[in-house]
Amino acid sequence: MASAVRPLALTALLAGTAITGLPFVGTGMFAPASAQADEAIKLTSDQQKDVSRIEDYMNGITTLKADFVQISSDGGAAKGEVYMQRPGKMRFEYAPPSQILLVATGHDFIYYDKEINAPTYFNIDETPAGLILADKVSLSRDVEITDFRRTAETIRITLIRKSDPGAGNVTLVFQDNPLQLRQWVVEDATGIETTVTLYNAQEGMKLDPELFKFKRIWVGRGN
Repeated sequence: MASAVRPLALTALLAGTAITGLPFVGTGMFAPASAQADEAIKLTSDQQKDVSRIEDYMNGITTLKADFVQISSDGGAAKGEVYMQRPGKMRFEYAPPSQILLVATGHDFIYYDKEINAPTYFNIDETPAGLILADKVSLSRDVEITDFRRTAETIRITLIRKSDPGAGNVTLVFQDNPLQLRQWVVEDATGIETTVTLYNAQEGMKLDPELFKFKRIWVGRGN
């Protein structure tokens, strides 16, 4: 698969360079608010119960490991492995030929292009990753629900940031019975969607702490 990761210069909540087509970093969640914002919906009592179940499930996750496939609506595609340790830590290992690595260390969310040896740092709370890596996950504190869809097997919840409702959205997709995070879809302010689907997911295992440390590669010095 060709890599779906590439830089996009923009001025937004973060100064400098952001990345488009990435699962959590390059998103309209901090892009210019050029699109009309969706509006929050009023949940039924049954929907609110499902939201509470999802919050409890997310807060109960300690560790997660899964394979992923990433597809962008502009034609990009990639695959790899994702590791998560709550709170605050995540790692996306992209399969070759991609040279991209994403690491959330607990403080920073780092986009690293191995080919040019160039890391870019983001405040994790200013990326959609901060939503599910928070110490206490809330689907109402900093975000609003703009769409809720339930089938016999899945629950889909679309979220916008209260602080910047016109800057895109994130849809979380859960398998139900039992609850399990299966997919997320990030739509930026230009309408480009990036879909990340998890499979072979496992939860609750011990993960190597080194996965969540960022080590820049220096040629001639080892890794």
